[in-house]
Amino acid sequence: MNFSRKEKLVGVVVSLPTFTDADHHVLLEPLRKHVRWLVEKGLRTGSAVLMGSAGLGEGYFLSHDEFCSIVDVLADAAAGRVPTMVGIFELSAREAARKASYAAKAGIDFVQLALPHYMAPSEQDVLNHFRYVNDAADIGLVAYNIPWAMPAPGFELTANILEQFTHLENVVGVKWSCNSIWHYLRMLRLFRDRLNFIDNMIIMSLGMRLGARGFIDWYANAAPNLSLKFWELLKAGKYDEYDTLYLKLRFDPSLAVVNPEQQSWIGMGEGPTARQRLRLLGLDSGPSFPAQEPMPPSYDESVRRGIESSGILEWVEWTPEVIGGPVR
Repeated sequence: MNFSRKEKLVGVVVSLPTFTDADHHVLLEPLRKHVRWLVEKGLRTGSAVLMGSAGLGEGYFLSHDEFCSIVDVLADAAAGRVPTMVGIFELSAREAARKASYAAKAGIDFVQLALPHYMAPSEQDVLNHFRYVNDAADIGLVAYNIPWAMPAPGFELTANILEQFTHLENVVGVKWSCNSIWHYLRMLRLFRDRLNFIDNMIIMSLGMRLGARGFIDWYANAAPNLSLKFWELLKAGKYDEYDTLYLKLRFDPSLAVVNPEQQSWIGMGEGPTARQRLRLLGLDSGPSFPAQEPMPPSYDESVRRGIESSGILEWVEWTPEVIGGPVR
């Protein structure tokens, strides 16, 4: 069965870790085995997308060669059974296009394309960046709204930009979260029929109720059947049942044990927190890329208590044997 790009961009969008050894070398075979395991667990076309070198995978720390190696392994391991995506974080439109072209030729389905930033861009800068990549590579583009990464006065995708995106043939979706709840809601309602919104804010089921087509997820790396359960509930419109399970397993336990000052976090990327939480679920992907500051032991202990009290460990299926033993 042939699926259109929009039909593929639905469900659980799993941000994959980049496996590393103690010297921060990228380990490709664990990634290959991990992707195959996720496919075997049921993450397939119509229910999931597997995304490498994104935020959780610390794509902004990868060299060009490392990025290309991850692209090759992801495309090969997925083997067309599940759609694939890779993150591109570039100020240079030329380099972004170069990476997108490589991914397209390798068989990757989508690029999560971050907005260019060093100083805050103008709307025209963003449109020029996306148009350049759109014209250079035949691959689905998913715009990544990143207001937290933008220097003052800040920047978010506007209705004008999203309208222009709908006229670029390769732009099919938006990875969506906002600083303003009203902007989050308005853009969903205005563009839900023209762009596939992948919820990265996850205010329980609100995004899906208002037209999102999927959600960003990292739990699936260790507990794939739980993530598929969430997707089944959302797809069936069982929003109240989803909200109850989400609050029980993912929200309330951490809220109860992590101190208020630990609820916010400052750092260069998601590496330290993402690797920490995966490790506490049993999936040790190795150390974060330098020179990110590791999480303090007190935070580690708080998150551990939240995970253990939530019941989520009962859903974890990952064991180190999936990749042939612990990461070295």
